[in-house]
Amino acid sequence: MGLRSWSGKEWTQRGLLEATNALKNFKLLSVADNHVIKPGLFASTRPDEPLSSEEITIFKSIYFSYFRFSEFHSLFKLSGESLNSDGLDEQLEGVVFYFMHSGRFTNSFIVRSQSVLKVYEIADEHADMMRFWDVYLKWGTALGLLKKYPLKPFGVSTIPASKGLSIAFFSKELPKEFSVFEYALKYLDGSYLYIPDVIFSIIMNRHYSVEDIKERIKNECISHAELFRAQSTSAIFINEKEAFLFPQIGNVYITHLLKL
Repeated sequence: MGLRSWSGKEWTQRGLLEATNALKNFKLLSVADNHVIKPGLFASTRPDEPLSSEEITIFKSIYFSYFRFSEFHSLFKLSGESLNSDGLDEQLEGVVFYFMHSGRFTNSFIVRSQSVLKVYEIADEHADMMRFWDVYLKWGTALGLLKKYPLKPFGVSTIPASKGLSIAFFSKELPKEFSVFEYALKYLDGSYLYIPDVIFSIIMNRHYSVEDIKERIKNECISHAELFRAQSTSAIFINEKEAFLFPQIGNVYITHLLKL
């Protein structure tokens, strides 16, 4: 066909058809005649430049209205009430564990609703829908809405073991006044705390990102040194797949907090 994207990738007829159908589903192209519904909507940004705040808002609107994602949104709804189109991101407060029970795609979910854990397994006749789960996660993380992490580094598993067991949640901004140390004193038992246990507890109850929690721990090791003493180890003793859970200072990782 001779058509190439900005990155140099050559477009196939199938690829163009898939992109066209996606744009129609996003209500950016008319279904009847393929005309652009809102010309110039993304004209201010080149393909090799970051999206503007206005364009991110547009994509967030698409993300929350796209019918393929609607069922996935409901997994993160804590209460039994129906989702309201206004302020939808603020309503999605649940934490979801997801994994593959069989087949090639994620098809099983563990969710907490009204303090009750529920397990959902997608029936075979709806398996095609699960191809969109990874797309849903990709959009959510790219737009800064979702965070997802593998659960094995947290020491969380299922019996029997589940393939690809991971956690996803709509992350909240960590408040300036939030103290990891004070949270640990109030909610966690023991005088010797393992950092992944601290982070996992905060994720489950406050929905802050791993990255923000780690940065706050590093800061509090200096500003609140009277509460906890950081216990560290060299980078050579940290498993590469688990390293993302530990705050790093130079060539050492903080692995535990010792209560003083």
